[in-house]
Amino acid sequence: MSKLITNSFVVASDYNWLPEDLEDSWVYKQSENYLIYDKFHRFEESDKVKHQPNVGQNIHDMFDFIVTNYEDLPDSTLFCRACLTFPKGRKPPLSNGNISEENFLRLANNKVFTELHDYGPEVHNGHSSKMGEGGSFLEINNSWYFNHIRGKYYTNLNTFLQDMYVSPEITSYIRFSPGGNYIIPKENILRNSKKFYERIREILSWDVVVAEAHMIERCLYLIFNSDFQVREEYK
Repeated sequence: MSKLITNSFVVASDYNWLPEDLEDSWVYKQSENYLIYDKFHRFEESDKVKHQPNVGQNIHDMFDFIVTNYEDLPDSTLFCRACLTFPKGRKPPLSNGNISEENFLRLANNKVFTELHDYGPEVHNGHSSKMGEGGSFLEINNSWYFNHIRGKYYTNLNTFLQDMYVSPEITSYIRFSPGGNYIIPKENILRNSKKFYERIREILSWDVVVAEAHMIERCLYLIFNSDFQVREEYK
């Protein structure tokens, strides 16, 4: 049976979301070229499955893959949580998704940088978030998650940007794809050095649920698209 996702290498972070038989999973059914980061250590390791330390959520896995494969990156990589097409609002421990299966499969072969979510006006509450250009998701830049989740390296998103970049633009709203699901072409990744990504992986690696993961999730669009000048120590 031909697979639908052919333009990107799929990197899927799984924490007890995929079925026990991986041949029943959407990853297997839709892609020939993939790597599953098994954070629950349910599956036998192989060239397509890697046991991953349960730190930093799927955001850590994205940067671990980039650092590990920096010299031999795929032309395009689809990074996602394995539950990305679960119904929105689904309660833990099974988590919830960020895009319908129909819309995911419609976007999955894009050859350009693509945010994989289909949130619309229904999710916006007061001034906490709003719709941006082209259906983008914008959240107010107030680093609210640091009030609920422990951080170690930073206290808010702006301190991270000011540490990594020379005179970054600080905006009132942050554009990002909820859940951290993206198609990222190789050229977008190579805008930054391996050392830059090693620093980000480091700040995501210190515990299971860390405020820095929520912070970096909100910075992903900027990290792979901005022209901000990186500080010398991270070049």
